[in-house]
Amino acid sequence: MTKPTIKGLDQLDVAVLTEKMIVINGMIQYGTSEEKKRAIETLQSLQGTILASVNQEAFNQARYDLKLSSSDLNFTNTSQIFTE
Repeated sequence: MTKPTIKGLDQLDVAVLTEKMIVINGMIQYGTSEEKKRAIETLQSLQGTILASVNQEAFNQARYDLKLSSSDLNFTNTSQIFTE
């Protein structure tokens, strides 16, 4: 079994990216229509960095730790991060 890994980012980059994702999630879940649109655009711009840096096992571990189902993550079709 592969271990969850993050490559190419230092601890500060990971911390900033984590905070951005928390804010983006809040905007998508609770924001106005304009905030949701901006959050989705920001998510799309960050997706390449995330997919290049985090292996699938890290996503699987996060889903397990957070007890998230596929339906919990099916809030938009703009991101393929959690689809595998």
